[in-house]
Amino acid sequence: MDSGIGVLRQLDREWEGIGTGGRRAIRRWATEGLGVSGFATVDDLIAKVNERGHPDESDALLLALLRSASTDDLAARTVLQAMMPAVKNLTAKFSTCGAWCAEETAAVVVAAMWERIRTYPVERRPRKVSANLTLDTRQRVWRTGMKQVHGKVPRPKAA
Repeated sequence: MDSGIGVLRQLDREWEGIGTGGRRAIRRWATEGLGVSGFATVDDLIAKVNERGHPDESDALLLALLRSASTDDLAARTVLQAMMPAVKNLTAKFSTCGAWCAEETAAVVVAAMWERIRTYPVERRPRKVSANLTLDTRQRVWRTGMKQVHGKVPRPKAA
């Protein structure tokens, strides 16, 4: 998929070389008890995560990868690739906020998602993993953009 924005296009191209492989990583993750056995490639794993109709299974797979993502670059990169539809959606939404150009927006969104993947609180938030990653990233980007445009994040109004 060609997103048209440099950093996103670069990540997709990078993944083309990674996604069809990863058999060794799948075996390693399976022996570590991450519950990812039965997949031939990391692309197959991502396809299962992004397949509609089984949110609990998708959450379990993402959570398994997130358990290793703080120290395992390929696990983190696999989660990022699984989250690319959300990254692209957030990039499109925030590109018009006035804080950055489209390319800068993509870089900010990717960086925020990557940070959340590496620091996701797996024990505290084991459900709705994809939604949590997306919403946490959205909040981080929004706050960063507000600070960029206005110099601060507005305080909520008292009721």
